[in-house]
Amino acid sequence: MIHPGFSEPRTKEEWRAYLAAIAHPPRMPAMPAWAAYQAMDDAEREIFNEARDDYHSAFIILRTPPMDRIHAQITKKLKLNKGAPAGARPGIVIDGPPTVGKSTLVKTFAADYEMGLRRKYPERFDPVGPDYIPVVYISVPAGATPKMLSAAIAEYMNLELPRAGATSTEITTLVLKALRKCGTQLFIIDDIHFLDVSVKDGRLANDHLKNLANFCAATFVYTGVEVLKSGLFLEGRSPIGSLPAHTSDGHTERATQTSGRFTLFQLDRFKIDTLEAAREWALVIKSMEEELGLFKHKPGSLDWEYLHDRTGGSINSLSILIREAALDAVATGSERITKKIMNQIVLPRASEESYRNKRKRRRNPPPTQTAEGEAEAI
Repeated sequence: MIHPGFSEPRTKEEWRAYLAAIAHPPRMPAMPAWAAYQAMDDAEREIFNEARDDYHSAFIILRTPPMDRIHAQITKKLKLNKGAPAGARPGIVIDGPPTVGKSTLVKTFAADYEMGLRRKYPERFDPVGPDYIPVVYISVPAGATPKMLSAAIAEYMNLELPRAGATSTEITTLVLKALRKCGTQLFIIDDIHFLDVSVKDGRLANDHLKNLANFCAATFVYTGVEVLKSGLFLEGRSPIGSLPAHTSDGHTERATQTSGRFTLFQLDRFKIDTLEAAREWALVIKSMEEELGLFKHKPGSLDWEYLHDRTGGSINSLSILIREAALDAVATGSERITKKIMNQIVLPRASEESYRNKRKRRRNPPPTQTAEGEAEAI
């Protein structure tokens, strides 16, 4: 369970600050006996409750079963690539809808990986020695070009550009030298869906990433929203019916390079359509309840079906709902999360719309067909 700590890291210094925050996760304030809490004067209670609010605001990052499964796959790829010959290593693409925790998943894995290296090889991280940067993490900017990608990596690694107005080739050469010198082993590229491969700049940027992978002995992990629909694996062309078997511009070969190098894993919203899936969802909720700093809340008391309806199975919406409800439970003196409190919380639009549609369908179920084919209300 990890303290998220900071916003998206853009530099290795920010990444290291993120790791430092992970090393000191949020701690629940020591909970006094209920009678002792009631005996506090107003100033004491305000200070204590503010500490609880800070804790619930930061809260925890849960290690969910889907996260663990994909973490295991990334670990296996790193082991596979460790002694691989020169050339691009097999990589991973994590695809899925928004708000399912893809960025959290890869940052959590990268943090675990680097912290493990720090424990195993502390001498590599000696500040007076060569700068060891085992993890590089960048987010793809909208409308990315090859130069923008190289510049983002250079900014992350705190590289001094050779001159003002340096060309894409100059920046890339500098980046590749630094990646080799700094021993980068894990290269995470978040928000790959912002790379628009339907336009020339996007295709060039995609080729640029493949070129980086050819010359950087690292395992590349991409995350994105609806990556299969974005055309990443087919250079921006429609995946069905738009390509002949061979094209004169080398398109098919280039597409094969991308799809042939990367294994696709899907991270989706939680479902409750099977017993196993329902158990996983209920376990996630109970794990969050066990971390609450509330006097009267009993873990396992929340209605997991209601919470699935409210959030649509989104781990992001669930986190918002539980944390905001905890703040309200402290503020109102309830000291437990109730359905009444949660009903007053407004979640992101997608979750609210999903919840409204579910309630509407339950109030107005679709008609059934009689033997004669006529519609009959249930």
